[in-house]
Amino acid sequence: MKTNENTKDAIINEGTSEESFEGVQTSSENELNNENNEEATLDDYQEVNNESEAKLGEDIDSEDPFEGGNSEANETAIENGEEDTLEKIEGYDYSVVDTEESSQQDNEKGVLNAYYGSYGDADLAELLRTESGQKMIQEVVIGKDDRKKINGTTKYPWRAICSLKIKAKDGTNWIGTGFLIGPRTVITAGHVVYMHKHGGWAKSIEVIPGRNGSSKPYGSCKSSHLHSVKGWTNSKKRSNDYGAIILPKNCKLGNTVGYFGYANYSFFSLLGLKVNLSGYPGDKPSGTQWWHCRRIKLVTPRTLIYNIDSAGGQSGSPVWKYKNGKRYVVCIHTNGSSLGNSATRITSAVFKNLKNWKNKYK
Repeated sequence: MKTNENTKDAIINEGTSEESFEGVQTSSENELNNENNEEATLDDYQEVNNESEAKLGEDIDSEDPFEGGNSEANETAIENGEEDTLEKIEGYDYSVVDTEESSQQDNEKGVLNAYYGSYGDADLAELLRTESGQKMIQEVVIGKDDRKKINGTTKYPWRAICSLKIKAKDGTNWIGTGFLIGPRTVITAGHVVYMHKHGGWAKSIEVIPGRNGSSKPYGSCKSSHLHSVKGWTNSKKRSNDYGAIILPKNCKLGNTVGYFGYANYSFFSLLGLKVNLSGYPGDKPSGTQWWHCRRIKLVTPRTLIYNIDSAGGQSGSPVWKYKNGKRYVVCIHTNGSSLGNSATRITSAVFKNLKNWKNKYK
């Protein structure tokens, strides 16, 4: 995948609930302003697929953690205090996370607190025009690339992350990342499954869990059909950039490699949370998986922003926290820009769609 350089409020639930490429250009400098100018409707979150449209049931706030396969849940996690939200990667200097955050926040700590405590999202565009607002956003600019290559991709959770080889409807080829949330359900970015500039729904997507270069330890399967939501397929709204790849009935990869939980967390649970991101970037050797971690820097009603290093090809990667031996995805990575990398937040509406897709295809 190439690098992107670039409802109504009632359906956004600030409570906490848990269930445990490129084909479109984004204007990075206007991304946050555009989100606030979007008028989201319930119809935006109605799911659609490349076979037929379907309506969703009622929203359910419940926990659905990892299931299936041998989780090896405690094998790679840090289990001491605050750090237990991150994976344990040998040789990684975790002190840079706190050191970097502390040095960056000192100058604008008051601005951040004042903004989040006093302003609503309608005021974000105006804030960004001010000097203090620009400094706040600059906190997410990515510096040194200290991503770590995942060599043991046959261990959980790395094996539940999938390299995607995408053939668009117009015959062009792309790469991306996805992650399993059920036996047959792979979640990814909306622009992976539906490319507005390349014919719409992808012609086919090969899903390769735990890929390591030329090695496909669990083989691969091609998509049976694809899902997204109307806000993406009809309107190309940044806040609705997510979708699902459904595997054939005879290819229940999730039962072999396991799968992620997912969560709808509140604003205060997300802001400053240390999270993991791992996927298949196009700027590294083909088919290799790379991990990085940082804090979530900015929380809006429908997106999250962080300075986790990533590159084109990682669209659709899971961004997750570790909790009590399980992994919960909190957002779906979609964009890279000078303002920081960002993701589609798992709001209550997104949570509902993920739960529906997981339960429908077992």
